[in-house]
Amino acid sequence: MNWASPHYFWLLWLVPFVLAVGIYAQRKSKRDALRFVDHPMLVQLAPTTSWFRIGVKWICLSLGMVGLILAMARPQVGFYFEEVTAQGAEVLVVIDVSRSMLAEDVAPSRLARAKSDIVDLLQRLPSDRVGLIAFAGAPSVLVPLTLDHGFFKLVLQDLGPNSAPRGGTNIGDAIRKAIEQFGDSANSDRAIVLITDGGDQESFPTEAAKLAAERNIRIIAVGLGDPTEGARIPKRDKDGRLSYQQFDGQEVWSKMEDKTLKEIASITSGAYIPAQTRLYDLGEIYTENLQQLRRGEMFADKRKRPNERFQIPAAIGLIFLMLERSIARYSSRKESQK
Repeated sequence: MNWASPHYFWLLWLVPFVLAVGIYAQRKSKRDALRFVDHPMLVQLAPTTSWFRIGVKWICLSLGMVGLILAMARPQVGFYFEEVTAQGAEVLVVIDVSRSMLAEDVAPSRLARAKSDIVDLLQRLPSDRVGLIAFAGAPSVLVPLTLDHGFFKLVLQDLGPNSAPRGGTNIGDAIRKAIEQFGDSANSDRAIVLITDGGDQESFPTEAAKLAAERNIRIIAVGLGDPTEGARIPKRDKDGRLSYQQFDGQEVWSKMEDKTLKEIASITSGAYIPAQTRLYDLGEIYTENLQQLRRGEMFADKRKRPNERFQIPAAIGLIFLMLERSIARYSSRKESQK
């Protein structure tokens, strides 16, 4: 079971609060009545209070409130696949998850900033198929091309240095893996959004870019990080203590390298974005450079949807609230005489 809106659980504190107010109001009304008449006279004049009925009403009210709050939290059980059709381009996000992307010269870190900007990018691609590839020493396809942007975001949240099989930074291998994902169909334009700090360990990225150009795949290369001083690569031990990655007894400083990224963008008639440590809008950059992407023929896809089950607690909650309203607070004269 999953809860789509768990933040509504904080409303559960209202249940004991409402009950406390109800108990206080009940006792206060009785005290106020005794200020004007004695207890024997009050028993004759006022209807007989049934504490059993009041207790049942409070229980029904509590269960009704809990049911409605649980419904607001949107319980979800299982999934189903929805058939959808769309007309759009195909965009693969290829993101560097090597440990150098944990450097904090871009707040809060290069990787965290990239993930945030990718979410902004999705807003500009409502009808486009998107995919996600994480790479370091080797690439890993995390999300094949899909229209299910919700699933894409879920996978993106968990993205980290462990999302790729090996350490390192092999941009060329990541580009070749992306080309494989596009396949041979050319009904619509295709693009790769490459986000990295630019370091490459002899994976021949320019040759991979030439292969992409032959297939009319454009690359937007976004370079993150300080190109001059660079930044240290943080790491934490099991106890959460912070230290910095070292090599041969010296702290490693990671700099953004843009030469390869410029070549990749130029070869594919794409764009190089030297984001470095500045603020930038990835969605706007995509729009400016690839707004004219050709949207091909209609294609079908399956979108994973959760089974909503908010109806069950909502119905239970409403039933208990109606019961609460139907139960009288006071005993009838016949009941009080028995």
